[in-house]
Amino acid sequence: MDFAVTRGLLVGPTPQGRYAEERRILAEHFPGFTLSQTGPQQAGVAAGRLTTFANQSYMLRIVLPADYPNTLPAIVPDGWKPMKNPHIYTNGNMCVMKPNQWHAFMSIAFLVAKSALWLNKYEIFVDRAIWPGAEQHPHGPIYRLRKWANEL
Repeated sequence: MDFAVTRGLLVGPTPQGRYAEERRILAEHFPGFTLSQTGPQQAGVAAGRLTTFANQSYMLRIVLPADYPNTLPAIVPDGWKPMKNPHIYTNGNMCVMKPNQWHAFMSIAFLVAKSALWLNKYEIFVDRAIWPGAEQHPHGPIYRLRKWANEL
């Protein structure tokens, strides 16, 4: 699947270093998020709050793996547990994209933007029991019928 992404959410070569550039991009687009570097098991954690169209607020942590930016970070609900849905991993982490869609030029702010979309879709799922928008994997016939009936 192709993504249309504003250039401001991508990370290019920078003399200040990757983390300085990530912090700059986060501050510009999502000032409520912070980024801290951690130890050898993980490269860092970004944390902050997002508010949906329905004015629901959700805390998230984006956990950067030790080999970041080469591997997709984990997006972890912080202080809340999403109900079971088609876009949640069994460990409770949010699935905002497939790991093979991740590229090292994508930023943490890019993942925050994807998470904001996920949260708005999640609220529709909670209300209607269907996930709006295009799907990247097959679902059963009953789910597809419900989605068609709701024209999402």
